[in-house]
Order: sequence, then structure tokens, then C-alpha cells
Amino acid sequence: MTEKIDYIVQGCASRRVWLLCLALAFAVLFPVLDVIETYAQDLQLDLPEESGPVRVQPAKPVAAPSSQQPEKQPAVQAQPDAPVETPQAESKGRPLQDALRTMSTRLLNVVTADNGQNGAAIVGRAQLSGEYRDRRDGSVQFENVARVDVPLGERFLVRADLPFLWLDPQTSGSTSVTGFGDLSVRLGGQVWRTPGFTVLAGGDIIFPTAGSSELGRGKYQVGPGIAASIPVPELNSVVFPSFQHITSVGGDPSRNDVNYTRLRTSLDTPWFNNQWWTSFEPNLFIDWTQKIKTAMNLEFEVGKRLGEHVRAWVRPAVGLWGTGVPGAYDWYTQVGIRYIF
Repeated sequence: MTEKIDYIVQGCASRRVWLLCLALAFAVLFPVLDVIETYAQDLQLDLPEESGPVRVQPAKPVAAPSSQQPEKQPAVQAQPDAPVETPQAESKGRPLQDALRTMSTRLLNVVTADNGQNGAAIVGRAQLSGEYRDRRDGSVQFENVARVDVPLGERFLVRADLPFLWLDPQTSGSTSVTGFGDLSVRLGGQVWRTPGFTVLAGGDIIFPTAGSSELGRGKYQVGPGIAASIPVPELNSVVFPSFQHITSVGGDPSRNDVNYTRLRTSLDTPWFNNQWWTSFEPNLFIDWTQKIKTAMNLEFEVGKRLGEHVRAWVRPAVGLWGTGVPGAYDWYTQVGIRYIF
């Protein structure tokens, strides 16, 4: 019994010793662990990758300027793209359009000049025309006109018109008259020449060469004038406006003075691969010797190319008003043929 009690006492004593040792060990180790933990925290605060300033560093590269720059770059690149492409397309298209228009205007000038219709062109020709005219004073006449145009270089031209007439006054007791009319000579030159606009200035000198007073005016006359050529590619036509003022400067004093203005505009259009052409030409006459009395005529023309050099045409016309005014008539019809050289 005594031995068991001693064994239990020894066991309890040993247990107490172990518990005491554990308590002592825990008491010793707890401060150490606390110190270690505190030291570790201090060490963690001192680490550069975990310190306060370093933690802010990742925020610096993500700043607003760095994020906005890539967004602005596409915008900056896109802004010139839209406006740059359109002008480039327009700049590529405009020269082509201008070139085509220039070619069209040149072609129209060449065609109308080659047909003998361009009043501002320098082209050589020899032509003969015949015209039947019903005049407003009741008389009728048949007039043949021989015309020659001779170029003097590239910009000057001399022309001569010699008419031969048959006139029937158609009044009681009168007889018909036949003979030459007044000779007309023209000298002109191009003062402006571009594909889109050509101007010819010059003048006529009319000589009283008529064999009868009824076939001419009996006066020396001068007629300064100006004519232009304006191609209109949109209409495939050429407009020929012209102005001329004719006045007498001498001659038979018993004959009436001459002083009138002629304004006309012709619209000429080639057709069927330039083998045909048409013309529409209103004419306005202003007689200054009769208190600005006027006359108006409408003339039409259809022409045909007969080979490389020969042209033929028919030209009907009708007068609208203007009895007693130079150039006025009721109606007339003209046919002609010309040789271009």
C-alpha cells in the first residue's frame, strides 16, 4: 500500500513538474513570440516593396495623362483622315474634269471652224451662195455672193465679198435690174484666244461699186465690229455673239446716209459625228437715222460635210418686224457651198 501511495505521489509530482515546466516554458516563450511578431511587423513595414511610397508607385504609371494619350492618338489620326481623303479625291477628279472640258471646248472650236461657222476663227475658204429674198418694200431680189477668206498668219484674216444681184421692184412701170452690188472687204484679227473664249476684232470697208443705184447704197461705209466664240460643252454647241456698227463716211451726197447697228447671236451645234450641223441666229438691227427704229429677223441653218474640204448648207429665215430698216425682209432662203483650205 505504501508503495502504491509513493508511486501515485511520484506520478502526481512528475505531472506537476511537467505542467510547471510547460507553464514556465509558455511564460518564457510568449514574450519572445510577441517580440518576434512585433519585430516581424516592423520588418514588414520597412520592406521597400510594401512601404507606403512604393505602394503609390503603381498608381503613377496609371495616371490620367498616360491613359488619355492613347485615346487622343486615334482621334488625332482620324481627324486628318476624313478631310484628307475627300480633297484628294476631289483633286484627282477636278484635273480630269478640267481636261475633259478643255478637250471638248477645243473640239467644238475645231469642228465649227472647220465647217466655216466659227466667226472668230482664222480659216481659209472660198464659197458661193445664192439667196432669194422677199423684201418688206414689196420688191424681190436674187443675190449671188462670192466670198474668199485668206488667213494672214495664225491670227489675222482678210475677207472679200462681191455680190451679183437681180432685183425686181414689182411696181407698175418698173423693170428688173441686174448687176454687181457694193464690194465689201474685211480685215480682222484675234485679240484673245483660249479654248473657252476667243475674240476677233476688226472692221469692214464697203465700196460703192454697184452698177445701179437700186443695187447699192452709193456710199463709202466703215463697219467696226467684234465677234466671240464661246463653246458650251454641256450643250455640245458654240455660241457666237457679235456686234457691228456701220456708218457712211462719204460717197454720193444725194443718197441717204447710212448709220445702223447689227447685233446677232448664233448657236451652232454639230450632229451625227460632226457630219451635220444646225444653227439658230436671231438678228437685231437698229437704224439711228430713223430715231432708233429697229428690225428683227430669225435665221436657221442646216449644213452637211461633203468630204474633207467641201461644205454645203441651206438657210431659211423670217423677218419679224422693221419695214424700211437696213437688213429687214419678210423672208428669205439661202443655199451655198464652200471649200475650206
